[in-house]
Amino acid sequence: LWDARAAGIYTEDGNEMNNVISNNVVICSRWQVCAVSWLGKNSLQGGGIYMIGMTNDVLYNRIAGYEHGLYTPGSAFPRGQGYAWGRVCPQFTPFGAIRGNVNHDNERYGLYLDNQYPRNLDRDKNGFVRGGCPEFTTDGKDNGVVPANVVEDEFDYHNIFVGVYSLGDVSFVRYVSLNNAHSFYWKTSKNFA
Repeated sequence: LWDARAAGIYTEDGNEMNNVISNNVVICSRWQVCAVSWLGKNSLQGGGIYMIGMTNDVLYNRIAGYEHGLYTPGSAFPRGQGYAWGRVCPQFTPFGAIRGNVNHDNERYGLYLDNQYPRNLDRDKNGFVRGGCPEFTTDGKDNGVVPANVVEDEFDYHNIFVGVYSLGDVSFVRYVSLNNAHSFYWKTSKNFA
């Protein structure tokens, strides 16, 4: 995809599940070309791959030149969007497989998982949540996913930032950061469940 404005590829509402987004090349010639207001969001809310629904496989994609490369703003829309509004909790949705993606030369973030804490959700076949969004179960146990979700073989270079604001129950395996202004940005976390 070349110069796709706002978002190259996106899962919008938060209930999208079990899709495979793989082997794509998403390039913006200059981030200002692609950073436009869209769907009631300001121009900073776009990305090469923009995901509200996290239970999707994101495999071997290449993203360059956007405001954000692979962007998952779950906390910006904590109740979802569109038809799924109030029926999902995107910040707490378990990840699908995230493997082998490359983000480079994005204006702000390459990989930007924002604020994500995958939990043990009970969802129907449409991805709508029946339960499991709270941090703790009814008997007081940590509701984070076990084993932790994994981001594998991520390669980020020539971005200003790579990382998250707040993240828990996610691990990074074979992550490589090269010539980013901030090798990995991560403010807060929690112990693994």
